[in-house]
Parts: sequence; C-alpha cells; structure tokens
Amino acid sequence: MKGWKIIKPLTLKEEEVAETAEINSLTKVKITKSLITLSDVLRYKDELDGDNVVLGSSGIGVVSETETNLFGLEKGKHVYIEPNRECHNCHNCRSGSPLKCSDLHTAGVDFNGFLSDFTAVDPGKLFILPESVSDLEALFINHISLAISVVDKLGIQKGDYVAVIGANNFGNILAQLLIYYQAVPIVMTTNDEDAKIAKDSGIYYVLGADDNWQKEVSNLTSGRMTKSVVYIADCNIPAVKAFNLASFNASVAFTGVSYKNNSISFAQAIKKQLQILCINNGFGNTAASINLLANKAINLSPLKLDSATYDSVPDAMNKMSDMLDKENKIYETVVDLV
Repeated sequence: MKGWKIIKPLTLKEEEVAETAEINSLTKVKITKSLITLSDVLRYKDELDGDNVVLGSSGIGVVSETETNLFGLEKGKHVYIEPNRECHNCHNCRSGSPLKCSDLHTAGVDFNGFLSDFTAVDPGKLFILPESVSDLEALFINHISLAISVVDKLGIQKGDYVAVIGANNFGNILAQLLIYYQAVPIVMTTNDEDAKIAKDSGIYYVLGADDNWQKEVSNLTSGRMTKSVVYIADCNIPAVKAFNLASFNASVAFTGVSYKNNSISFAQAIKKQLQILCINNGFGNTAASINLLANKAINLSPLKLDSATYDSVPDAMNKMSDMLDKENKIYETVVDLV
C-alpha cells in the first residue's frame, strides 16, 4: 500500500505504508475517492498537530479482500470507511461505552487516512453504500454525522430558531439538516459566495456581511434572540458574534469538521450565563447519515468543490494552501484515485 504523507511543512511525498501484523484479519479496500478538508491543509502547513500518517479525512472504496461470513461484505461491495476509531484505552472504552470515547482517533491525523491506494480496516468500520447514494454524497457522511451530533446535543426541537455562524460546506449541511428536522436556521456569513450557495441550497434566512445580524435575529425571534447558536470554528468571524445572538442562558456550540485556533473573550458568555458546548465528531451516526442521504434529505449539488487526481495531490495541496493564505478559506477537494 502507498499514500501521501507530509515529510516537512508544505512538502508531500508518496510513501509505502507498512501493513500491520494483523492484516490478514482485516478487510482490504481499494480506495476510489477521498476528500481533502481544511484539517489536511492545516497539517500540511504545520498549523495542526498529527502523527506521521497518510492524509485524507474521508474516503470510499471497493472491497478487494475479505474474510467469509461477514454479512454481505463480500468482494466488490461499494463501501464508506468510518474515519473515527475508539482508543480502547480510556475509562469509557474500558467501561463498555466506546461511543463516548474520550480519546477518539481520526483518519489523517491519528492514523492513516484515505489519500492512499488501499486501506485495511476492521470490517466493523465499513458501511455498505446503497446505490441511491452517490460517491460525492458518501464523501460527506462525516459532515452529516457531525451535524446530527450538534442537533442532538443542543436538544433542538421543531420550530426552534437556530443561529448558524459560518456558511462553509459543513455550515450549509447543518442548516439543511435543521430544516429537515423542522427547525429554523438563520445562517450568517461574511462571504458572498457562501451566502449565494446557502440560498441555492434552499436555506431561507441567510444574512451577509452588509446585514445587521443582531437586529435581524431580534426581529425574527420577536426580541427573544436564539436559545441555540452554532459557531463553525473555521468561519473567520469573531466568536463574540455567537454570544451576541444568544438569548439569556442559551446554548452555544463550537464545532466544525476542520478547526483551527481562535481568540475568544468569554465576557459576554459569562454575563448571559451561556452553556458552552464543544462538539468535534459524529461518531456513531454513520448509519443515520447514510439513511438521510438515501432519502435525499441533504442536497450537496450547490456546494463549491475542487477536484484532483491521486497524482496531482501535491499540486492540489499547494493550491489550497495558497488560497487559504490569500482568501482565508479553501474549497474542499474531491480526489479521484482510479
């Protein structure tokens, strides 16, 4: 097996990936498509820590080798590969609650990701994809799983107004999920392109850089503001905006598929006695996410994406790094490996 690793900041190299001792007990998958996210780019720029592993935070493929009697997981099956793994060592894992793992490992950061030709994984980490779910949709299962966690942990109910700060791909998907659950997202962004994409995705309340967010949210909620606010960690908007839009004793979730360091003052949060939640994964929600895609609850067609081939990954990473420096954003990139 081989894949793209960082050998020093801003430099990738294709390297052989050593097979583990238990390789014969694992299912081998030929990777067909992978997704490069901000997490990969920040690692490439040495702005996010990680181990010496293959990059690529999301991937799909075709089963190439497997054991028998694995409940339909035979050779040739089209599968999504779970990008999160429990540590097996923390108190929760040892107590029989792996979904609450306190040291969850992530593909492309803690173990080999999916910018590789093959991967070998525990068959329990593979999910057979229905024909109604496209390759592009499958690459965003991790985004949807995280969005489900946000909705669940905030306890959002039908009819609730929810302020979403940031309209990148994850913010867009979260807002669509809120609409599916019959909540009312109010999406805010300083990027005109993201605002247009959000509107094209069917999100009704989208506020841009020229809007008075606090006034508009107050008008929509009859002065109550929102009891749930979601701040997307890489939105490049001051976090105090999230606190300003929250009602007294509201909940504010800090989240994102990819995230970077932020400078935050909690004075307003303390004054309003806000509940702060930090949500960084959707572990355990993969099957539910596939079901949402199969039922066409999320529309990914308006999203702005780039594309690359396996051989052009270094060029794609350079392009994304340059864009991040110049525009403070990136386009997530779909990599075709076949």
